[in-house]
Amino acid sequence: MVNEVPWKPLRAQCERLLKGLDGLQAPLPDETARALKSLLANGSADADAVGVVQKLLDPHCLLAVSINPESRVKALRGPAAADLHKDRETVVLVKVHNDAGVTAPLRVSGPGLIAGGMADGQSWLRAVVATEPPNALKLSGLRLEYRALRLTPRAAGKREATFRFDVGQGTQDLGFRAEVPVLFTVRR
Repeated sequence: MVNEVPWKPLRAQCERLLKGLDGLQAPLPDETARALKSLLANGSADADAVGVVQKLLDPHCLLAVSINPESRVKALRGPAAADLHKDRETVVLVKVHNDAGVTAPLRVSGPGLIAGGMADGQSWLRAVVATEPPNALKLSGLRLEYRALRLTPRAAGKREATFRFDVGQGTQDLGFRAEVPVLFTVRR
């Protein structure tokens, strides 16, 4: 749980996230979307609103990214299922805990991922951070935000991909903690 997050900017970011997911034709499950919309519609936040947002959205996060005060990035596996369908785009969430207030683009790369639309024989998964409006190209600088990650597998079966996140040159955490391997089940 990320604490000490101002409610109004988080509320605006969550509203953009919901619109962005609808635009990607990847809405949250009905129950989660209803609960989140109800919380966001409440004009004033109680002390638990930020925690409730995290309880609603965290189960849908495949990955979590943490940016420390020195702008070093590390990544962790989230609780969302790693199930995909071959040649069909799936949108997952990435939780971003940004202690540095970084406003650069969040970039993803790594072994198994198709970079720049070019497959190399070893790469099988296209991974793109959603930046189409209302999603933003750059991080907001908020201490907590959620980003949509678009995944499109080009092969079926059990496959592993390693996600490597950064927010600019020299921001990867030492010890390769910016990388997280994920084993996917890709159905035909």
